[in-house]
Amino acid sequence: MTRKLGILNKLKNFLKSKLFFYLKSSYKKNLYIHIKKYRSVSESHPYSYEIKKFLEKPKLFKNFKRNKHYMGVVETVTEKEGYEYLKVLESRNDGFLKKALGSVLISDNIGNPLKYFYDGYSIPLSPTTLRYIKVASDLNILFGKKYHNIAEIGAGYGGQTLINDQILDVYSAKLFDLPHVNKLIEKYLNYFLLKGSYKTTFINNEVPTNYDLVLSNYAFSELPKDLQVAYIDKVLKKSKRGYLTMNSGLGGVFSDGKLSAIEILNQLPNVKFLEEYPLTYKYNYIVVWGYENSEKIDKNFKEKKYELNL
Repeated sequence: MTRKLGILNKLKNFLKSKLFFYLKSSYKKNLYIHIKKYRSVSESHPYSYEIKKFLEKPKLFKNFKRNKHYMGVVETVTEKEGYEYLKVLESRNDGFLKKALGSVLISDNIGNPLKYFYDGYSIPLSPTTLRYIKVASDLNILFGKKYHNIAEIGAGYGGQTLINDQILDVYSAKLFDLPHVNKLIEKYLNYFLLKGSYKTTFINNEVPTNYDLVLSNYAFSELPKDLQVAYIDKVLKKSKRGYLTMNSGLGGVFSDGKLSAIEILNQLPNVKFLEEYPLTYKYNYIVVWGYENSEKIDKNFKEKKYELNL
């Protein structure tokens, strides 16, 4: 009897311990939309289930950008990388950083993102938002400021969409993501007054449409091959311009079950491969097509031909 009580007491103490709390909090359910062969990296991650909780509980939404699972998928940019994006924007002197400092960087509080004070700036800045501004600056260099319609694959919470709307001249944007992620996007973007319009959807609802630009920050590269091909047929081939930041296709852990860079070239023969800068993962690169001026590419980007042995 004494031995049983001792075991019960140990069990009670364990249930109250920090270790048990950590193990309990670390165990997360997944929220699957697709069967296994069609699941993206993010859908196979607890991040997907966490989004459902953000939508159900206002207290969690208030701080969703600090959720450890969400930070592992979307809010991934480090303080150092944010500094590097900041330096790129300063060097370009295209007015984008100044415009952002007077608008989106001031109102950048929804979801309570991690922010840092950088030398020379009186307000703390989100590294992830700085990346979105740098992408918008890239788009301006490659394609100009004006877009009638943009398709964005994997819009996260709508951060890039918001930056594009406020800094570029975008009439409309169609955002492709999982159904529950689309609800998060709608909740987030409704905190702001947009100049243009947007619509959330998913690939099975897409009637092939001609786009001015298709954009993706890593999401397209993290889709399984069958879904990548579906997006190529329904969206990418229908867009006269493209900007895809990739983390698969050239090797590394994210390339398993994805299109290789050579297969992408076979599907989209007019694309150019550029180096990602700052480089946030060894195998990252950017796929572009429909750019206006090769001289602008040579001045602002480095081509990644050598990686493909072309």
